Amino acid sequence: MEPRGPDFDAIWKETLMGFFPEAIERIHPAFAGFIDRSRKVRFLDKELRETLGRSPRPRQQVDLLAEVPVKDLDLDWVPTHVEVQRRKDRRFAERMLHYHSALIRRFGPSVMSLAILSDPNPKWRSSELTSGVVGLGNRFEVPICKLSDITDAELESDPNPVNLVILAERVARRHRKDPMALREGKVALFRRMAVLMKSKRYSDQQRQVLTRVLDWSISLPKADEPVFLEQLRQIQGDIPMTYLTTFERHARREGLEQGRQEGRLDGLRAGWVEAVKALATVRFPDWKPSWNRYLESLDDADVLQDWLRLATESSNGAAFLEAIGKRPE
Repeated sequence: MEPRGPDFDAIWKETLMGFFPEAIERIHPAFAGFIDRSRKVRFLDKELRETLGRSPRPRQQVDLLAEVPVKDLDLDWVPTHVEVQRRKDRRFAERMLHYHSALIRRFGPSVMSLAILSDPNPKWRSSELTSGVVGLGNRFEVPICKLSDITDAELESDPNPVNLVILAERVARRHRKDPMALREGKVALFRRMAVLMKSKRYSDQQRQVLTRVLDWSISLPKADEPVFLEQLRQIQGDIPMTYLTTFERHARREGLEQGRQEGRLDGLRAGWVEAVKALATVRFPDWKPSWNRYLESLDDADVLQDWLRLATESSNGAAFLEAIGKRPE
């Protein structure tokens, strides 16, 4: 059975919100140079809905409006509209002009409109609209980033974390009918992420976002998840995977199945125990199998969920045990 296709609309939105300056580096490097990274980007979902709420919004398209702090300009911030278009649309430029005009009416002429074209058609790149008599009319052009123009080698050599999301979508497309290649591609991307996320430049929240979107991007058949997780265990070093969704899902399922087979009523608790044990084993090089008894002694599934969160936030196994009130032996 093939895995369900990923929701790349949700994946791109989460990526943009987690790594906005990095995404702009990929879309529009010149504009990225003016972003003031000492201040936070603020996302204007409410304002976007109010401004574009009645506009035609096709599926296979993500848009996002951000208040982007800037430096070296005569402005404090720039309203920036980013669109991710994943299918060919002959009215794309016209729709972007409509959005751009509506945003200018609300925020003034400093609005930036940018687009990511993530469709696989290399020939389609609708970025401009000309009105009036040919050669004598008006012209509107949207700065675009056509992802199919970027080679795998370019993405692999550039440490921008957004490149991993682009590579993940390619792996999912290319190997959707080959589970082994899909799994190997996913492991390779997680290995790259582990190296990249060791940088102190990224927050724990960003590590969570990137782990989550890579996991979502490449959905494995249920039978391949245990193999994938075992391969993750073999990656050397302290892996900063603070939100292993596949890992947690698999562990919970195994615990529930174990509970059903044994006729126990605490399958949910067993699932959470297995999730915490599995995450601690992967994250903490100092984790001792004997410490699992502390986890197995707890009966409250709600508390175990909280322990899972603490396991994602602790720096090592001993610190995790202290956080849950246990003395490491």
